[in-house]
Amino acid sequence: MAGKESEEHTSRWCALPEPYPEPNVVRPNLFYAQLLLEDYAGSISEMTAINQYFHHYLALEGEYGEVAEIEECIAIIEMLHLELLGETILLLGVDPKYRTITDNKQTFWDASNVFYGTGLYDRLAADIAAEKQAIKKYRMHQQLIDDKYIRNLLERIIKDEQHHLKLFMQAASRFCPDLFRSIEDNREDGLG
Repeated sequence: MAGKESEEHTSRWCALPEPYPEPNVVRPNLFYAQLLLEDYAGSISEMTAINQYFHHYLALEGEYGEVAEIEECIAIIEMLHLELLGETILLLGVDPKYRTITDNKQTFWDASNVFYGTGLYDRLAADIAAEKQAIKKYRMHQQLIDDKYIRNLLERIIKDEQHHLKLFMQAASRFCPDLFRSIEDNREDGLG
């Protein structure tokens, strides 16, 4: 990924102003690629987040413009994550098709992974849950991957996901106070 492209993304208000590490790996590794394919195009993945947040942007744009802007901006940052993961998967020796591989069986990504929702409350609740699940999954994969380059990349992505979670929580606090209170009462995300 070109440095200028990375700078363009880190200058967005929904991204942290911190550079992303260039995709790199110690050596090709099919197991690591399989783990990253889950983050890339599994049911809980960048591909799902992009499509979910972009749908929410379209659905909310008229009535909740401020929340729609958050959804759109975060979807764009998730696209950068998809690109970084895809480039890393290639370096690991695997074609980054939109699929996972388990027991030599391919499962291709499909749009039923997206939570479409019917209103602001359920969409924000789903987005908050998605960010929490993504952080948890990235942390698990950091533990399983013994490659300093990939671990650094995952750590940088986690920082964005934590920031996205904070933005969604702020939107919930402002527009859905009951949702925000219920999340605060059951807080397990390490944000406070």
